[in-house]
Amino acid sequence: MWQIQQHPVKGRIVVATQDIQKGETVCISNLVRQVEQRDRYSLQKGENLHIYVDEPGILFSHSCEPNLGLRDNAEAFDFVAAMDIPTGTELTFHYGMSEIYSVAVDACACGTPRCAGRSVGFAEMTPEEQERLMALGVSRHAREIHAALSVA
Repeated sequence: MWQIQQHPVKGRIVVATQDIQKGETVCISNLVRQVEQRDRYSLQKGENLHIYVDEPGILFSHSCEPNLGLRDNAEAFDFVAAMDIPTGTELTFHYGMSEIYSVAVDACACGTPRCAGRSVGFAEMTPEEQERLMALGVSRHAREIHAALSVA
């Protein structure tokens, strides 16, 4: 379904090796370890809980127009096709799907029409952008933040 490849600029990326249908689980990631502080490679699982996941999850690139969404599993995340993905397409997710305040990408190079110029955390997004990502699939923690912001 996917393959890790070397990209001349990005380094290691993950590419679809077959057509993937919307809603299909692309990867069930596993917890490698919890970390005390978030960094460029961690994913946020809770208020003060940041984790490293195994490959290929840790290699999925950021995109402001991702083709993957997130779904919490017992210890990490499942990456799910948010749309039909053709063979040969790089697999990406928006780091704001798990990060409430992102520190991952200082200068985004996704090149999409929606490119924000950097990775933006979920709480930093407009309500419209939050809704767009929620429709694709965000972490349970991001959904809780969204609910709290909606009540405020």
